[in-house]
Amino acid sequence: MTVPGTGDRKIVARSFPTDDVVLAAHVQELLQSRRAHDPASVASELETRLRPVYPHIRTSVRSDVAGFGDTMVYVFRDGSAAHLPDVESWIEDPGTARVVSGPTGVYVDANEAAARLFGHPVESIIGNPAGTYTRPDVRIEDRDALWRMLDRTGRLHSLAVVRCADGGETPVEFMTVKDGDGPGRNVTYLRERH
Repeated sequence: MTVPGTGDRKIVARSFPTDDVVLAAHVQELLQSRRAHDPASVASELETRLRPVYPHIRTSVRSDVAGFGDTMVYVFRDGSAAHLPDVESWIEDPGTARVVSGPTGVYVDANEAAARLFGHPVESIIGNPAGTYTRPDVRIEDRDALWRMLDRTGRLHSLAVVRCADGGETPVEFMTVKDGDGPGRNVTYLRERH
């Protein structure tokens, strides 16, 4: 992701883990709408604006990449370049919250663990648009971009903040799998993250 910086220098951002395309989209949106222009301030602004969803976010600035004049801002979702452990074990656990969205992006199925997480009965979850229970101010503005990313990558693995029925907020890790419940039925698995 490259955006103009100060003078002729460009600010280039790279996020880690590199397969978290949702984080990369958040970073891109924030770079495009940033208020700051000097690299250190851009890095600080990214950290501040990403922290509600990514509480362990850290940024680092590397100036003048290889003498070509660009400035690199590294964005570490988990505080370093280390990646989260394998998700297969928890998404296969029947106690994991699970929602299914149909081709129109509306929930068509949910399990009891999702009902407990969201604080709503299963029957009231079904029929709502995907993302209904995600805190609005931390969503990616271009929701269709997420669906395009899912079409391209087949999976989205990132972090979010769920707004529960009681007004509380729960940080979660999620994995969305394209066609995970058959063609046109995308499955999202969620678990609390501390």
